[in-house]
Amino acid sequence: RTPTMAFAAAAPSSILRVTSSCSPIGAAQCRQQPRAVVVKVRASAVVSVTRLSFSSEPTKTIPLRRSRGGAAGAAQRLQRLQRQRHVAAAGESSAAGGAAAAGAGAGESQGDSVANAEGASSSTTTSTTVGTGAVDFKAIGTYFGATVVQALLMIYITQKLDFALLGVSNPLAKNGLIAVWFLFNALRSRTFSPLNAARPKVAGEKAAIAERKRPGWMPPPLAFPVIWSTIALLRAGASVAVFGATGTLNHPAIHAMIVHLAVGDTWNSINNVEKRLGTAVLGVGCVLLSVYNVVWQYYGASATAGYIIAPSALWISVAAFLVYTIWKINPGPDGVCEPLLPRKQVLQVAAA
Repeated sequence: RTPTMAFAAAAPSSILRVTSSCSPIGAAQCRQQPRAVVVKVRASAVVSVTRLSFSSEPTKTIPLRRSRGGAAGAAQRLQRLQRQRHVAAAGESSAAGGAAAAGAGAGESQGDSVANAEGASSSTTTSTTVGTGAVDFKAIGTYFGATVVQALLMIYITQKLDFALLGVSNPLAKNGLIAVWFLFNALRSRTFSPLNAARPKVAGEKAAIAERKRPGWMPPPLAFPVIWSTIALLRAGASVAVFGATGTLNHPAIHAMIVHLAVGDTWNSINNVEKRLGTAVLGVGCVLLSVYNVVWQYYGASATAGYIIAPSALWISVAAFLVYTIWKINPGPDGVCEPLLPRKQVLQVAAA
C-alpha cells in the first residue's frame, strides 16, 4: 500500500507535476490518504521539495529550491516524504472500520490503474499545476558573477603567461605556447567557470532531440564536435596572429576573446545543464554579441587574425538562430514559450 511513484526526466523546464488519486471513499479521507502518486520531473536540473502535504485545504503552494542531486535526488526526497506521510496516515486508516476498509480495498486497484493511466473517471483526483514565480534575480546575479570571475581568472593567467614569454627567445616556441594555451581555452575554458558548464555529448544530444522538437535543418549530432573542434583551431591560430602583430597577450583583443569564452560557458550552463530554453535565448544573444566584438577587435589588431576568426562568428550566428527556433517550437502545455528571464519556481497543489 505504499504510494506508487513514477518519474520521467525530460522536457524543457524545471517543473514538477504531481497527480494524486485514490478510491471514492469520501473526499476528505481521500485527500488525507492518497493511494497513488504520479510524479513527472520535467527537467534534468530538477528542484527539490521543501515541504509536501495532502490535506483538505483546496490549494497548497510549495516553494522549490534547486538541488545538485538532480532528478534522482529529488525523486529520493519525494519518496522519503511520501513514506513518512503514509506511516502517519496508517493509524487513521486502520480505525476507519469495515466499510472504509472495503472502500480502501476497492480503491487500491483503482489507484494502481490511475498510476498507469493518470486518472480514471470514477476516482477522485488531486492534481497540481505549475506556476512560475517572480523573476529570479539571484540566478541572474549568479550568471553575471560567474562570467566576471571566470573572465578575470583567465585574463590573470594569460598575463602571467605573457610575462613568462619574455624569457623565451625562440619565436616558434612562443607561438607554440600561445597556441596550446588558447587551444586549451577553446576546448576546456569551462574548467575556470564556477558553474557547471558541461557541454552535451553526442549521446546526450540524441536524447535531447527525442525530448524536444528540433527544426529539420539542424545539423546531425555528429557534426557539432567537428564544427567546434574546427572553431577551436581557428581561435588558437587567430590568437597567435594577434600576438605576432602586437607582441603581447595583454591586449584588448585577447581580453575580448577571453570574455567571449566565459560568456559561452555561462550559456552552456543555462542551456545544457539547467535547460532554461527562454533564458538560453538571451544568453546566446550575449554570446553572439561577444563573438562579433572578438572579430572586430582581432581585425583591428591584425587583418589576418580577423579573417581567421570570422568563420566562428558565422557559425555562432547559425547556432543562435537554432537556439531561438528550438525555444519557439517547444512551448509549454499552455502553448506559451518559457519566459526569457529566469523565474522562481513554485509547486501549486490543487484538490479537486
